[in-house]
Amino acid sequence: MRQIVSAVLLALCLSNADVYAQIESIYPQNYFRSPLGIPLDLSANFGDLRSNHFHMGLDIRTQARENLEVYAAAEGYVSRIKIEKWGYGKAIYITHPNGYTTLYAHLNAFYKPLQDFLVAKQYADEQWEQDVYLQPDQFPVTKGQFIALSGNTGGSAGPHLHFEIRDSKTENNINPELCGLNIPDNVRPAVNGLYWYDRRYSTYLAAPQPVALKATGAAYTSLQPVVQVGSPLISLGVKTLDRRNNSSFRFGIYQAELWMDDSLINAFQLNDFSYPASRYINACTDYTVYARTNSFIQHLAKLPGNDISIFSDAGATGVIILHDTMIHKIKVALKDVHNNASYIEFNVQHSKKAAKNYTYPVNARPLMPGIADSITGKNVKAYFSKKTFYDVVPFQLSEAVSLQRNAVSPMVSLHNYTVPLHDSIVVKLKPVQMLSAAEKDRVVIQLISNRHKEVAKGEWKDGWMSVKFNRLGLVQMLLDTVPPLITPVGWGNGSKFSARQSIRLRCTDEYDEVESFTATLDGQWLLFAKKNDDFIYSVDDYFTTGKHTLKVVVTDKAGNVNTKEYTLVR
Repeated sequence: MRQIVSAVLLALCLSNADVYAQIESIYPQNYFRSPLGIPLDLSANFGDLRSNHFHMGLDIRTQARENLEVYAAAEGYVSRIKIEKWGYGKAIYITHPNGYTTLYAHLNAFYKPLQDFLVAKQYADEQWEQDVYLQPDQFPVTKGQFIALSGNTGGSAGPHLHFEIRDSKTENNINPELCGLNIPDNVRPAVNGLYWYDRRYSTYLAAPQPVALKATGAAYTSLQPVVQVGSPLISLGVKTLDRRNNSSFRFGIYQAELWMDDSLINAFQLNDFSYPASRYINACTDYTVYARTNSFIQHLAKLPGNDISIFSDAGATGVIILHDTMIHKIKVALKDVHNNASYIEFNVQHSKKAAKNYTYPVNARPLMPGIADSITGKNVKAYFSKKTFYDVVPFQLSEAVSLQRNAVSPMVSLHNYTVPLHDSIVVKLKPVQMLSAAEKDRVVIQLISNRHKEVAKGEWKDGWMSVKFNRLGLVQMLLDTVPPLITPVGWGNGSKFSARQSIRLRCTDEYDEVESFTATLDGQWLLFAKKNDDFIYSVDDYFTTGKHTLKVVVTDKAGNVNTKEYTLVR
């Protein structure tokens, strides 16, 4: 067995030398410099596994500090700036003459001319969130020019710089490490689990079956001489992670190959793909396992509704066909972007004695990938596009009396949270009691999907309210008449402020984040930034010396409004 594995390792390494040379010829080499002035130390790879998406760039550590200088990776011009409460927070896009665009995210501030432009526009628009496209002659930059200060804005959980390289024409994200960035790494991926799936059934019906492994260096083999499976059609999944030199962080793999009897039957590489395609992570992994355990099993086969372009052969599915009782050799190669590799090899045999049959739950209705469909109950209607599901879903719909004090509909179970959606679904609910026009205007539909909760306010038509959700779970209509709360943080009415201080307000609602926030000082709109539930204003020239009145107006998603006024002194 060890001799076979060694031969496989040699063959794969030789073939991959040509592959990596070809990749280097596609992407620019040594064109981009590091965006920071410190050694590159990553906390996340391109393609790392995340909730509902692949990680689309590199997360570069900033020594647990904010406000490190960020530099343009190459010459070009600032083509876009974006400010948002989640996601990237404060971000710069630079378009380069070689056909690529770089992105720098979670920033605290831009370089002064760009920052001044941004603040002036925010005050002119009376809008903190911005998405501004710029012309080539407005903010040209040179390679290595200071462009921003690093930070922790948006959806960031700690100080770092998120860095991306994109194809300017297609807007596909490119793996930055394919572009010659020098980040040493000679640590191979580790394998933490191997599983097989009975592909006579949907992966949402047949549970993954573990294969016990033993490790010898880079080679993993099964504890059993022959793994017997109870199906003539199987696919494989792996739990794997990668490490880097002198790093405690866990990363995802770059490439996987699946071989049967020395023939390559499926492979993927995380070279480049688009943001919309990133949601296909829910088809590239076992979403049910992730939803229940917060751990990832990566499929080595394509699910029927998986259209991501990372696979080497668009026609290959990766399903292993065992229509005989012979013993077959299976090999799996797992690699990081630096071609460090680990390998799994085992023998497999179809045995009817190991067969396990699965049946659909009572009252389940199969919903198919690639087919638009709908399902209807007494007080609920749900509509699914042909791109909603990745595999056949044994969908279960039920209605029960809601125990929520302000519920005006039944609690409807749309299957359960362990099945993912690609396209959002349209959900329509009908109240079970008469509502006045004023009450209808305060009705929202709540989604409870495991630990995730959100509400949406939709349109009424013919007695039904319609909304969109991108998760399955429990839904119900709520009559929400309670306004959001406004709480000063670290200050109170009559407080005194000076330059370089900030005013922080925490605005919360019972069911979701607040919908809108506006603050004025003696009628003058003030620039408050948002981080989680907090709104923060850094004292600027609009807060002059003397006594002033701060007026804050906050609205929740149901339309309830809370207004507070405070006396402030500078």
